[in-house]
Amino acid sequence: MRNIIILFAALSLAVSASAQQKINADNPSIEYVGRFDFANPAKPAFMYSGCMIKTGFTGTSLSVLLEDDSLRNWYTVKLDDTLFSFKSDSREGRYELAKNLRDQKHSVEISRRTEWHGGTTRFGGFVIDRDKKLFRLPELKRTIEFVGNSLTCGYGNEGKSREEHFTYDTENNYLTYGALVARSLDANYVAVCRSGIGMYQSYGGEKEFVQPKLYDEIVVGSKSVWDYERNEPDVVVIELGANDLAKALDSTEFANAYTRFIKKIRGQYAHARIVCAAGPDGLDDDKSKFQSYIRSITKQFSVSDRRVYYFYFGKVDSNGSDWHPNLKEHEQMAATLLPFVKKITGW
Repeated sequence: MRNIIILFAALSLAVSASAQQKINADNPSIEYVGRFDFANPAKPAFMYSGCMIKTGFTGTSLSVLLEDDSLRNWYTVKLDDTLFSFKSDSREGRYELAKNLRDQKHSVEISRRTEWHGGTTRFGGFVIDRDKKLFRLPELKRTIEFVGNSLTCGYGNEGKSREEHFTYDTENNYLTYGALVARSLDANYVAVCRSGIGMYQSYGGEKEFVQPKLYDEIVVGSKSVWDYERNEPDVVVIELGANDLAKALDSTEFANAYTRFIKKIRGQYAHARIVCAAGPDGLDDDKSKFQSYIRSITKQFSVSDRRVYYFYFGKVDSNGSDWHPNLKEHEQMAATLLPFVKKITGW
């Protein structure tokens, strides 16, 4: 009797497998938003917060194939109009996202919630019902790139208090100020961000872990460099400087590094509007001197490049993990930035 049961289970698995098909990662109906390394088209690699894979599919079920370096990253899934999340903790690397759906057209977007130090993820494709297919979703015509530190990553924004330390399950890039602004404007969202990074020096005072030196990188260890010509955004928002202030700062060196970085971006993105953001500051902080640095830097471009702007987030009472903004405070930041982007773009 036991042998019969085992045989029946094996037959059931075989029938289930035969009822599905794998769709490779290079299928033209799959859209990639954010920085992906396509050196191996069969397994595009990515590490940045907010990187998104999206497609439409027909049928009743959907699984995604992800190989994760650390098995600790989290993802937000938007399946039709439903939002949920999952952790990429399976060594097999197959995650069932849906089953028993109505047999009709569906849409899916998968966004990485966690940041670069969670390691590289490789996307191996989808598994859907046999004899069903993917289809291309309508593409957004606008793109905003956010270059920043832990605030842009969403560090600890789901933390319960300032005293709670960072864990991967409390970082939700999908609900950061940048992602909220982009979705409000029907724009593609691209994030190039790392916690602790600075413009001239990092949180710990290092001069190598800085955005100008790492900006071209797609994933750690890859020789691939981002194709700027094919991926020009409409707007670039730079949110950097808080980590530079953690150690004694040479204001001249900082200003020179910031100015060179703006020129680098302009050299790669000829038409983008570049927003240089200061803040947000704590309720009791007086960082007017630092704000003057950013304002002065942007003023240098007032004649030669009128698409460079100064923006100030204002004050935020941060209540997320390790004194970072929580979800409500990210909404506050988005509400401040959104009208400014609308004003300079006319969107």
